[in-house]
Amino acid sequence: MNSVRPYRESDRARVQQICLDNAGCANASDDTKKYTLIMYCNYYIEQEPQNCFVAVDESDEPVGYILCCENYDNYERVFSEVYLPQAAAISAKRYVDAKMDMLTHSMFRESYKCHFHIDVDENYQNEGLGTALIRALKTRLRKRRIESLMLVCDRQNERAVAFYKKNGFKPLIETKFGLAMGLDLNAEEL
Repeated sequence: MNSVRPYRESDRARVQQICLDNAGCANASDDTKKYTLIMYCNYYIEQEPQNCFVAVDESDEPVGYILCCENYDNYERVFSEVYLPQAAAISAKRYVDAKMDMLTHSMFRESYKCHFHIDVDENYQNEGLGTALIRALKTRLRKRRIESLMLVCDRQNERAVAFYKKNGFKPLIETKFGLAMGLDLNAEEL
């Protein structure tokens, strides 16, 4: 039976692998893999592990995750100090890419301070694990009295957009970086 539990440091390698797999990095260069982990994984598991959950299989092996930043202002400060220099060390282009990637989230820093990334191994999709991960995160955020949550996804990924809408998220804005979607946790039924 698959379930959801809080992230543990021992999950790190598997969570990073799921991130790379779902980003299509199987045959990517080491620099692309490094950049993907900098942008979509490492900050969250290193700086806010208390806001991260994993979906696990019967042997307690992670098969999916949801990684969350609780407060955009804190995220921006730490990300700029610790992770942007790592992106810059890869290349000037990766530094610029990282700054641009942060733009859509920063546009909503006042009304949606909290954002997340979610991935489920393709072999475990359509089993309700994504919804269970979102539910676990919502419970955590409500206990912390956080009122809203957002994400940015590929606007062409109709399946993902439908999944987020099914879980209560509404489109906020579409940019060249993706579709920003938000959820008001106070307005949503428990």
